[in-house]
Amino acid sequence: MASTAGPSTVMSKTSPVGPLPPGIDERLVRAGDIQFRYLTNAKRGAPTRGEAPILFLHGYPTWAEVWLPLVSKLGERRPWIAPDLPCHNRSAAFSGNDRSVSAYRRAMRSFFDAIRFQKAILIGSSLGGTLGIMLALDRPEQVDRLIVLDAAGLTPTMPKKTVRLYAPFVLPAYLRHPRARNVRRLLERAVFHDPRYADDAWVDTIVEQWKPRSRRATFIATGNALRRPDASVAADLERVRARTLVVWGREDPQFDWQIGEAAARRIPGAKFAAIEDCGHFPMVEKPTETAEIVSDFLES
Repeated sequence: MASTAGPSTVMSKTSPVGPLPPGIDERLVRAGDIQFRYLTNAKRGAPTRGEAPILFLHGYPTWAEVWLPLVSKLGERRPWIAPDLPCHNRSAAFSGNDRSVSAYRRAMRSFFDAIRFQKAILIGSSLGGTLGIMLALDRPEQVDRLIVLDAAGLTPTMPKKTVRLYAPFVLPAYLRHPRARNVRRLLERAVFHDPRYADDAWVDTIVEQWKPRSRRATFIATGNALRRPDASVAADLERVRARTLVVWGREDPQFDWQIGEAAARRIPGAKFAAIEDCGHFPMVEKPTETAEIVSDFLES
């Protein structure tokens, strides 16, 4: 059933501004040489009652809070963990100069091991979808199910239209931090189908996070890394063994939904679902519909 709720009700919090909702904790963990900040609904020492926890992996360049609309719709039964990726929001940067997707892959493998998952469900968006597939390949015995939302890296090279969408935003960032109007234009053109979701909280957060020169250089390097061969999992899709669901916003301006559908055909036994009137972030724009699709898959 389609939701008629507008942005003010379905995305009451999707940026790291203000207090967290009740029942959600912010924690830190050191994995390898990186201190990760993550959000969770799991109580310390509480039993999981046999439920595999969900590990949420956000995209570039965002933060753990993008998952809050979806987790509010999924309910409290299943424990979940949502880290800030390295170099993003309040997680530390890499100690060296490597900003490749391979470096992110190693870091998230270290995080996965540090949390000591016995079994986990991976849900990743955009770059987080790429990293979810990589984790499923690297830890096949511990990944129970895999869900990717508008994942990057499913084609051998990044689509040219994606590069064209980001270039007017990234190129000036070499010289100065992005202005609010440029951030809003990027969100409206490259991320959200409904421009109302490019609200002040998102714009202000991105402006602030791109202001420090060192952080800006890291974001630029990461964006460039997404165009390199090691950012693609296209050659590895047939090796994924986790039960997989591929979800796509039908109006994703960055990656056409046909990319997701084609990838689902190559992953053994995978399912594909498209969400209408939705851009690059289904968990933000269409959390109710996304939760229904995810819940049906997890309960099947």
